[in-house]
Amino acid sequence: MAPESRHFWGCAFPMFLAEIVFFLYKSGESMLDATTRPYIVSIVCHQNFPANDTVCRNLHHYPEVEDSIQGEAGTYLIYYRILVNVPAIFLGLFCGAWSDKYGRKIPMILPSIGSVLSVLFYMLSLASVDSAISFVMIGAFTQGALGKSSLITMAVNSYASDITDKEDRTRKLGKLLAMNFFGLFVGALMAGLFQDMSNLPAAFCTVVFIHAFVVLITLIAMPETVPFLVERDDGMVVKENKSKCFGIYENIKDSVCVLSKERVNKGRKVILILFLISLLNQTCKVGETDITLLFVTRSPLSWPKSWYGYLLSMDYAVMGVCLIIVLPILSNVIKLPDGGIVIIGLCCKIVRLFWAGFIRESWMVYVSVVIGAFAGMITSSIRSLISKAVEENEMGKVFSLLAVAETASKLLGTLIFVSMYGATAYFFPGFTYLVEAIVYVGMVIIVGLLYRDMKRVGTVDLILAFSEHSVYGSGGGDKTRLLAAKGQLEIVDELEEEIQVPQPLPAHTP
Repeated sequence: MAPESRHFWGCAFPMFLAEIVFFLYKSGESMLDATTRPYIVSIVCHQNFPANDTVCRNLHHYPEVEDSIQGEAGTYLIYYRILVNVPAIFLGLFCGAWSDKYGRKIPMILPSIGSVLSVLFYMLSLASVDSAISFVMIGAFTQGALGKSSLITMAVNSYASDITDKEDRTRKLGKLLAMNFFGLFVGALMAGLFQDMSNLPAAFCTVVFIHAFVVLITLIAMPETVPFLVERDDGMVVKENKSKCFGIYENIKDSVCVLSKERVNKGRKVILILFLISLLNQTCKVGETDITLLFVTRSPLSWPKSWYGYLLSMDYAVMGVCLIIVLPILSNVIKLPDGGIVIIGLCCKIVRLFWAGFIRESWMVYVSVVIGAFAGMITSSIRSLISKAVEENEMGKVFSLLAVAETASKLLGTLIFVSMYGATAYFFPGFTYLVEAIVYVGMVIIVGLLYRDMKRVGTVDLILAFSEHSVYGSGGGDKTRLLAAKGQLEIVDELEEEIQVPQPLPAHTP
């Protein structure tokens, strides 16, 4: 980023707004998802028993009917998950490269607009019993087609990277992830309160209000970053090429090529490995969340399903607190490298999963949540590492790839680990937890080897490891310009300098 832009954006207000926007969006999204999933079950029941509302209100009193309804609703829930996640992958890849050229604010507001439009279809489903499930699926597709959480995650992380220095980026990205967890906690809590104390229309209207507030804050209060980066440190000049502004193929290709681009000091290898670690971590996390619901509701724990909501809320809360308090201490006070923070998070996750595999009492479940609180630092540290390994005009692209991987992991985690749990629960319910723990052991080994390679380069600091070491020649022009802008060097154009040619001494005779 150009020095004058860095100085302008050094204030904390734009970052604070990004955190507020992300918190509000995640609250609205979590509330909408937590409201819609039970609503789908209710729709299926009323379609099967249109004249008998008593059965649907007391479904737990009819076990055979409940199994049948849940089986049918489970199919629609899979459709719902596919419709809200798969379309978001393509828009995320497109907007990653697009936002690097034309701005972060449009990708920030599109998911909220999609949520508002989806709520309109959900409201229509309330008035049409026969076509209710169709309206819900259309609403789910609308929400996914406008990006859902993957798009705004890319946008706010890119925005934060634009306005923060590399030295402070881990803490800032950690705060954004904390806002994610706090938003999920608040949204799930609000959904439960509205379901117990109010009705669906009131819950849907609240979601619309939250997302409308997100759009207003983004458009009115948040300053744009990209227009101020017309000429960046790497010398890239952003040209207003209208013919390529909406080139779908070009923008998606630009995003994907970030992974294959040649970089100094094995930078491409590092990015690919970190991307793989991020995908594996998110896949295991989604799988763990899904199988925990099944694990705690069966013998020997036999929890009521409502208890799982409290467990999930506690999990989000402790990870958010860890990111707000512990991560800044490790990163800014102790000065622990990002790679070391990732290893700490992975090790805590391993302990949690091995513990979870042998849980027999309820108190052990809550202890596992506390043990795994440090696992929230894995994602923020990996994002920070990757953002430091790419050029500044690639922030949107790389964060779009990470968001797409996170979206894909929601499908992979459910497919792999829920299927594994169903096949092994009858002889050892904790088997899937132990498999995930072994996967995390492999991640620790991979990150350890990567850390060793970084030390061989001569530094464990990616700010130095992935930059040219000479400030002269073709590889150092950017650094020369940067130092000059800071007043440390003066750039001299040799063609414009007046050349001093030695003059001969005047001839004279004695």
